[in-house]
Amino acid sequence: MENVDLKNETPTFGNVLLCPVLGQTYNYFDDGKIKPSRRMEVVITEIIPFNEIDKETLNDWKEEVEECDWLYAKETDYFVKADLKVSDNKVEKIIFVRTINNNDGWFSLGWWGGRLDIDGSLNALLNGA
Repeated sequence: MENVDLKNETPTFGNVLLCPVLGQTYNYFDDGKIKPSRRMEVVITEIIPFNEIDKETLNDWKEEVEECDWLYAKETDYFVKADLKVSDNKVEKIIFVRTINNNDGWFSLGWWGGRLDIDGSLNALLNGA
């Protein structure tokens, strides 16, 4: 399975929302709650096109879309894998996919579901900007 190198590109989805950049660190908000206590950092480790994702991840995504149709988009162009720094000694592997609302952008699957802040706007809300 080949990763997409997006370091020198800024792809969009429907010319609306940028993709995260491979190797970049972003803020993540646990459960989508925009509060200082829910803010953590993620590092993007892989960006995988839809047609190249493994079957297990694809099935997990399909289940999440079915269970949370109010959150996850029925289509996603990429699966974005990341390392979530939960504490100084603990890192969780998570996967982001598109949401139904382009303003919300990317939300991770499973137990560590959370919102990815790729443009810094969510963090700016916390800082009073």
